[in-house]
Amino acid sequence: MHQTVRISDISLYLRCPRLVYFDSLGKLPRFSSAKQILMRSLALSLLQKDDLEGQLREALGRLEVELPLIYDLEPGELQAALNEADEEIGSMVNGLKGWMDQLIPFEAEVELYSEKLGLSGRLDRLAPGDTPSIIRTGRPPENGIWKRDRLMLAGYSLLLGEKENIKVDWGQVEYPSLGMVRRVPVRSTDKARVLRIRDRVRLIKNGQLPDRPEGSPCQSCHAQTMCEMRHSLASKFF
Repeated sequence: MHQTVRISDISLYLRCPRLVYFDSLGKLPRFSSAKQILMRSLALSLLQKDDLEGQLREALGRLEVELPLIYDLEPGELQAALNEADEEIGSMVNGLKGWMDQLIPFEAEVELYSEKLGLSGRLDRLAPGDTPSIIRTGRPPENGIWKRDRLMLAGYSLLLGEKENIKVDWGQVEYPSLGMVRRVPVRSTDKARVLRIRDRVRLIKNGQLPDRPEGSPCQSCHAQTMCEMRHSLASKFF
C-alpha cells in the first residue's frame, strides 16, 4: 500500500525538498507565531454576515483567554499580536464586507482523505460552492496568489472532487489582516503537478535525501545545521 502524503508535506516540499526528509525523521520543529494563530482564529470566528466588527471584537476578547490554554505562547508575543489585530479590525471589516457571500456559511478545519489518490489534508475552510479556502497571515503577491498556495488549493480540489464526485474549478486564499480574499481558478496542470510531487515526497519519506536546490531559504531555515552536516547522499532524481 502506498504511503499517504499530506497536503502540508507538499507545501513543505515546495519550500525545500530536504525539509520533507528532516520532517519525516521527526527533527523539524513546526512553528506558528502568535499572530498567525490569532488571525486564523479570528477569520474563522465570523459566523454571520452582519456586525462584522462586533463579532471580531468579541472573538478577540475570547481568544485572549482561550489561546494561552491551547497553545504554548509567550504572553508578551500574544499581547503584541492582540494589540496589532485590534488596530487592524477596521480595515478587516471594510475589506471583508464584499466577500462574506464567499465565506459564509462554511465548514472549518475539514479533514480530507483519499486512499485512491494517496493524499490527505486539513482544509482551513470549505466555503460556499464547495470552494477550498486557505488562510494566510502574510502578504499576497502583487497579483494572484503564491505558487505554493496555488498548488495546495489544487491538492485540496483533488480531495474534494474525489470525495463529493464533483469538479472543483475554483479556490481562494484569505488574507484576514488585510480584509482580502483572492479567488483563483484551479488548473489541471497544477493538479497533475501535485500528484508528481506526491510521488517524490514518498521517495523522500522512504529515506532518499534529495539534493538541496538552488535558491532555498537556507538562512532562515530551522534545519540549516542538520542540512549542512549531511553530504549529498541522494541520487539525482530531482
